[in-house]
Amino acid sequence: MWQILTSETLLSRLSGPEHQALDRAAVDWQQDEVLGTIAHEVAEDWRGGLRRVTTVDARIDAVPSEILLHILADYRYRAFTRLPGMRGLLDELRIEEWKRALQVRDALAKVSFERPSAENLPPEEAITLPLPEIHVTHRHRLD
Repeated sequence: MWQILTSETLLSRLSGPEHQALDRAAVDWQQDEVLGTIAHEVAEDWRGGLRRVTTVDARIDAVPSEILLHILADYRYRAFTRLPGMRGLLDELRIEEWKRALQVRDALAKVSFERPSAENLPPEEAITLPLPEIHVTHRHRLD
């Protein structure tokens, strides 16, 4: 299943301390705008790699659920390194998750992805043409 990567997607996957720190960082920043911009950048980055190996959902910023954990690790890392006061939350575990995410991104050809639903296929993928008819014009007999 493909889903749209949004700031809400990230916020729903943060721990309590991460969420509180993000709320504090948002006091001076327009959190939704910054997180929305980062979400779009992350989605476009991953979708660029996905285009080489699978049909990509036509909806802007849609990503496959099969690799959502890795995409969120990349998103979290970028958000935490861009917003003030957040770097302290990048402990060894979070950095290792981000490094693993980059490995997955570089090896997307090794992952199977569910095709987007019919209504979310790109226009060129949604059109089904009949197969061409084949006519035999010469009969050859092989002895």
